[in-house]
Amino acid sequence: MSCSNDDDKPNDDKPITDVYVVGYADNKAMYWKNDKAFILPSEGNSFARAIHITNSNDVFICGTEFDSNTSLGRAVYWKNGEKIVLEANSTNTTIAQDIEVSDAGDVFVIGREQLFPDGERKAVYWKNGIKVYLHSNDVSTSESYDIHITTNGDTYIAGNERDSPSFESRAVYWKNGNRVILSDGSVETESQSIYVTDTEDVYISGVEDTSSGYPTAVYWNNGIKIVFPVSDGTYLVNSSIYVANNKVYVSAEEHDSNSNVSSTVYWENNNKFNLSIGSFPNQLIVVDNDVYVVGSLRQTSSSPWDAVYWKNGTKNILTDGSATASANGIAVRTSN
Repeated sequence: MSCSNDDDKPNDDKPITDVYVVGYADNKAMYWKNDKAFILPSEGNSFARAIHITNSNDVFICGTEFDSNTSLGRAVYWKNGEKIVLEANSTNTTIAQDIEVSDAGDVFVIGREQLFPDGERKAVYWKNGIKVYLHSNDVSTSESYDIHITTNGDTYIAGNERDSPSFESRAVYWKNGNRVILSDGSVETESQSIYVTDTEDVYISGVEDTSSGYPTAVYWNNGIKIVFPVSDGTYLVNSSIYVANNKVYVSAEEHDSNSNVSSTVYWENNNKFNLSIGSFPNQLIVVDNDVYVVGSLRQTSSSPWDAVYWKNGTKNILTDGSATASANGIAVRTSN
């Protein structure tokens, strides 16, 4: 029998935080766990787009791989590193944008199917590998970007649709497959990110063209639109939304058209925070009062993009600048 002092025992009460980031580097789908890089198995060029970790600690990552012969994209997901190719027409491209697993264990992947050769796009989702169209016959194109599943099993999916020349891109979301229209298409509008509270208050962020000709970030709370102001020559794109502790968090890429430089910014309610110049964000989440933002950053104006995430404003660069990389999604697990 061996003995040890109490000082040698681990502190079982101290929580352990694991940070998972997904994206790509050098045209390969990647994930990073606590900054350590792992290449996901794929054929041809590929990227990882989003991640979901279940209560049983199964890690689900969705993304897309591209056939090296035909260049067609194939939507895929990985469960604990094992790749599953999603149902698709062999002549069309499919792109995976987000993944979530319901409490009942159903795996939802959302994205789009792009028809060949005309490029028409149709919003789709896969439930346990079976493809379902969200696309409506009264529009010409549609796309889906983000999914949220509530504890009672309702599925909310954010996206947009267009029927040119009848109307420009309009913001929509689907609740359990039923479309809800957020904008009338009179100006170019997209919904890009969705968060639904336990009381089923629906928050959706996106972008909308303004009278100045530049787009700005917006969000809807149960259909009521809030617009973020922009100054002359500046515009906001690529938004993400999260709600925590009765606060609304929205990230966006702020682009200065005069200097042609982008920066990552986010708001906590009405308070704006500037992160890094020469960067753009892809997702924002809040875990235990900590704000995480993932995206890409250039360390110089001529260097490749690096994968990066910020925690409470402190940046953490995941790649070495030797090849183009991006951090697209993030999940944080805290356990004892």
